[in-house]
Parts: sequence; C-alpha cells; structure tokens
Amino acid sequence: MLRRQGTRLAALAVAMVTSAATPAFADNGLYVGATAGTSLFHQDVSELDAAVVGAFNQRQFVVISSTSTLDKSSVTYSGIIGYQIIPQLAVEASYTDLGKLRYHSNNTVLTGFLPLNARADLDAKAKGPTLAVLGSLPLGSQFEIFARAGILFSKVTLDANTFVSGEGQLASDSETQSANSVDPLFGAGLAWHVTNQFKIRAEYTRYSNVGDKDKTGEVNIDTFGAGVTFSF
Repeated sequence: MLRRQGTRLAALAVAMVTSAATPAFADNGLYVGATAGTSLFHQDVSELDAAVVGAFNQRQFVVISSTSTLDKSSVTYSGIIGYQIIPQLAVEASYTDLGKLRYHSNNTVLTGFLPLNARADLDAKAKGPTLAVLGSLPLGSQFEIFARAGILFSKVTLDANTFVSGEGQLASDSETQSANSVDPLFGAGLAWHVTNQFKIRAEYTRYSNVGDKDKTGEVNIDTFGAGVTFSF
C-alpha cells in the first residue's frame, strides 16, 4: 500500500512540475493591439539630387551648385487584430502608417547668364493594411520569440515642390503622384506575457520594395517598435 501511495505521489509531483514549466499562454482566440515606433527609409540622397537636377534641366534651368538634406527616419504606428490558431501560430492583420521621408535642397541655377535661387522639396509617405502569419517559440513561462512573414498593401504618395526666384523672375511648381502596390514583409520580435491575456512585445519588421517602380519608385523600409496586445 505504501509503495502504491509513493508511486502516486511521485506521479503527482511530476505532473505539478510539468504544469509549472509550461507557459501560461492563451491557447487560441481573438486578440487586438497596437504598436508604435521608428521607421527608416533606405533611400540614397544622391538619387534624389539627380532627380532634382533633371527636373530643373527639363525647365531650361542649369544647376551650378546645390546642397541637400534627407530625413530618412519617421514615426510609425499600427492597429492590430489577430487570431491565435494554436500557441505557436497566429494570423494577424493591421493597418500601418510607415511615416514620411523628407528631402530638401537649395540650389543656384542659371537661365541664360542670370543666376537664380531655387528650392526643391519632396515628401514621400507610405501606409496601408497588412496580412501576416506569426510563428512563435516559448522562452520559459513568460517570454517568447516570434517571426513574421506577410504582405503590405501599400499606398505611396509623393509630394514634390520646386521654387525659383530672382530679380524680376519667379517660377514655382508642385506635383503629387501616388501608387498602390503589394509588397513583402518579414520580421522578428520578443514578447512578454504579463498575464495570460495581456502581452507586451518589441519587434523589427522589413518592408521590401514599397511603392511602384515606374510611378513612385521603390524603397525598403525598416520599422523598430513596441506594442501591446490583449486576448479575449
């Protein structure tokens, strides 16, 4: 009898230890969340400088000197809705604003022999809904790492403005171009399960070839952010 009771107690102890070592994560179900962070546009300033020179040349201005600045970082944020199929697999949809790239140049141009001051500004914005699959791997009872792969249904908008001024001469022009595209995304992150329903996570995502090659050009965008999710 004592031997049987000892066997039962040992089995119960093993079950308790196994249960304690198993992460208390939500098995499945709907969740919502939000993230915010920083985005980085991988754009070369020399390409924009060349585009500005070409634009002025088309209007019969010759650029003789130029200085430019390019702000490639911005603020990004997104709203999330997902479904945890099993503890290791989820599908997730979001609407993401990837922020804005800002370019500015000051130029001296010639029309005939007359030097003029010229300015060029370009803003590029990218946003749209995403659809992705998340695979996760537990790290102990409260943490997990995850990887993401999916697509971004992007809308990229370019706003370009040029301004030329000098003695007795003035010219300005503005143009807006936009395009839609479907672009791949992938990323990885770390999540902390504060409770069985509430999660804090930090993540990195790369959005590849965002934009239309012919209309707006394409650019890679990285995002670094943090967010929260709540499971129902």
